[in-house]
Amino acid sequence: MKKENIHRALETGVKILSQKGYHNLGLREFLENAEIPSGSFYYYFKSKEDFAAKVLEYYGDKVAAYYTASLLQSEAPYTKRLETVFNEELQRLDATECKEGCMMGSLTSEIAGQNEHIQKVADRNYKKWQDIFERFFLEGQENGAFSKDFIAAEMAVLFLTGRQGVLTRMKASGKDEPYRLFKSFMMKIIEY
Repeated sequence: MKKENIHRALETGVKILSQKGYHNLGLREFLENAEIPSGSFYYYFKSKEDFAAKVLEYYGDKVAAYYTASLLQSEAPYTKRLETVFNEELQRLDATECKEGCMMGSLTSEIAGQNEHIQKVADRNYKKWQDIFERFFLEGQENGAFSKDFIAAEMAVLFLTGRQGVLTRMKASGKDEPYRLFKSFMMKIIEY
């Protein structure tokens, strides 16, 4: 499979898995949307499970790159960096009418407890994200932007697990209010 086909397959996988989940992923629909022949699919992906794991890994890397650029490489003040991440995610969520949350959280909830391979990929992704947030909170503390009343590693865990819960709650309500409350709460906790 050509490199651009692999990229298109992974991007299409993110889109479809975000919208429909693992169990509702139809191969025919996927192939039509990705515009790749079925023979190429099976050349690169051993199975639906292998495909989902590769999409999950791709998504995790993509989100990690976004968090790194937004939180660790930005020149903006620390609180502004986090507000920007919140606001950009809120715009994305509102654009989907709160029907899509985090593909990794949704896929993890759907099948990670039953599939060890998916579980391991999801865990690696969460650890990558957690490391980024831990560095961000620690740097913010060291630079006097954030309170030192919390441990950066614990705040990273609280942030990521709280975020997943809020995204699930938001999907259930169809409204972004839970996310807005989470944003407000987190910004108050970290204030210096």
